[in-house]
Amino acid sequence: MSPVIKHILVPTDGSSAAMIGVQYAAAAAKRYNATLHGLHVIDIKLLEGPFLRDISASLGTAPYVNYQGNISLILEERGKTALDSFKKTCSELEVTHEASLVTGIVIRSILEKSELADLIVMGRGGEHTEWLEGLVGSTTEAVVRRSTRPVLVTATPVPGGDRFMIAYDGSQHARNALQVAASVSVDWQAGLEVLCVGEKKAETHLDEARAYLEAHDVVVNYVLRSGDPSEAIVAYAKECKADLLVMGAYGHTKVRELVVGSTTAYAMNRAPCPLLLAR
Repeated sequence: MSPVIKHILVPTDGSSAAMIGVQYAAAAAKRYNATLHGLHVIDIKLLEGPFLRDISASLGTAPYVNYQGNISLILEERGKTALDSFKKTCSELEVTHEASLVTGIVIRSILEKSELADLIVMGRGGEHTEWLEGLVGSTTEAVVRRSTRPVLVTATPVPGGDRFMIAYDGSQHARNALQVAASVSVDWQAGLEVLCVGEKKAETHLDEARAYLEAHDVVVNYVLRSGDPSEAIVAYAKECKADLLVMGAYGHTKVRELVVGSTTAYAMNRAPCPLLLAR
């Protein structure tokens, strides 16, 4: 997150999980006096190629002739409905907003739109949330992995501002996250919990965080824990009743993420509060 938040992007597909993201983003935009940009992407993959060929084959008809136009209209109406709900939420909170309906590759379109945003807010799930059992959706995960902007993932519609938390491991992404955590804690006048997990290196990381945060007007509690970082982070977020967890996005190598799994991915799926991922 940039220290100055003036443009917030919230993609929406109209699902209940996406609308939670819209509600959270609208409240944050009001807090920062920011413009909220709502985006719905009509997935171009549903309008061409194998998808329509498969439908046509199953119905025994020629591809495209009868279905492309109808499907396009249905998807467009669905997008307009999602954006109408977005506009209603913004109007109720008196938030400056604009809505965009585009056709393209979903993830690419979100990333392109985010280039002029200071923050992306996304619901933890999407239209398939009921089958994900609370896990983060594939679109949200892909945006987090590829975005150059901070991404806030939430399953909570209303921001809390009493206690924030950062998981700090000394990586470059974590250092960026530390700056973000300090900034948002000052903005919201929230206390900040700094958690480092491990042994000797963790103590060094805790000292680094302390040295940086001493110059900021924020009340800080420093905590050292041992054990598996993923589990320790989520457990402490529950223990301290954090309103927001701040982390660096995918701080380890891609190879390590594939082999042992990612602390970031674990937190995205299991954190008891909104998760702000900084680059």
